[in-house]
Amino acid sequence: MMRTHLTRPRHNWLAHCLRSALIAGAAVFIGQASTASAQWDYGSSNSFRIDEPLFVASDFEDDSLVWRYGTNSIMPVSALQEEPGALPPPLPLIPENGKVELVEPPVSQDQEYGEPLEDFNVQFLRTASVLLDPGQWQMDVGLVYAKADYDFPITLSPSGVGRADLKRRSLFVPFALRYGLTDRIQLSGSLPIGWAHQEYSSLGLFDQNTDSGGIGDLELGVNLLCREGCYGYSPDVILSFGLTAPTGDAEYAVNGLTQATLANGVWAPSVQLLMIQRYDPIIYFYGLGYRYQAKREFNDRDVFYGHQFTYNFGVGFAVNDRITLSTAFLGLYQTETQLDGLGVPGSMRELMRLRFAATTYRCGRIVEPFAEIGMSDDAADAVVGIVWTL
Repeated sequence: MMRTHLTRPRHNWLAHCLRSALIAGAAVFIGQASTASAQWDYGSSNSFRIDEPLFVASDFEDDSLVWRYGTNSIMPVSALQEEPGALPPPLPLIPENGKVELVEPPVSQDQEYGEPLEDFNVQFLRTASVLLDPGQWQMDVGLVYAKADYDFPITLSPSGVGRADLKRRSLFVPFALRYGLTDRIQLSGSLPIGWAHQEYSSLGLFDQNTDSGGIGDLELGVNLLCREGCYGYSPDVILSFGLTAPTGDAEYAVNGLTQATLANGVWAPSVQLLMIQRYDPIIYFYGLGYRYQAKREFNDRDVFYGHQFTYNFGVGFAVNDRITLSTAFLGLYQTETQLDGLGVPGSMRELMRLRFAATTYRCGRIVEPFAEIGMSDDAADAVVGIVWTL
């Protein structure tokens, strides 16, 4: 009787605790479900009136104007305007160091502004290269002064040796024209116009002076761009053909000393090969050439001045896109002169000279002052001048 009375109250207490725990868990679950429904159910929200229009994503062409969360959509403020505004650009990523640097906006490599500038850094080679566009032309005018002094021994009668001096001076205008026939062909012509003077003297013995004025020999030429080079890798290859016509007054003196002239007086075809290598801002050039001087009769005597072989190399430095400084070494070797088929002793010549120039482009014109220094006895001692290219 006592065991039955103690067991029944214990079973009732356990059942009561289990029932209370189930009721509390159900209440917590129902409360969380109600909170989630209140958070996401915008259809029952009081923030929109019944008479206001309802916007959906299909009303806009740009779906990026709508943010989606699950199965619901939230319309941005711009969607309520008459015309949807553009979204602001995304913020830049902040680097790990925490500093944001401002950079220039990217620009396309093919984008150009203003008128393109022509390449004037090679204009110091305008007479030997191909730089003119088809139909374009250039004209050179200027003033050049050249002076050469020679001295040699002479025989005095009845016996003895003396010294003779030969001084040659010339002042002329180097008139020239160039014309671009095609992208690879350039035509040219030049004609010096001026004055020449020669003085042949020996101290205390004699003094002879001759003067000559007018035009010199006409030179015609054509430059062919055989191969267009690549900057820094391969040179431009230019083949030039020339022809000298004896348009000036020239005579051959037996002693070779008594003629002052700007002309040579013979037909002379020539050919030259020139290479131009570009390493911005440095430009190298080098070349070889040959000139044949045809025979001509002077005072019933056949005169052949000999073969001429030319060579040159130099460098140009572009200070900027309008000024180029250049230095060139110019060489010429001439074989022995023949008179009636016989060689004239001492007539072989070798001319070597250095040329310095500054080529400047300004107001659509090229101005080039230059100076040449003779490096051998056969070359002129000094040549100075200035050329304007129009």
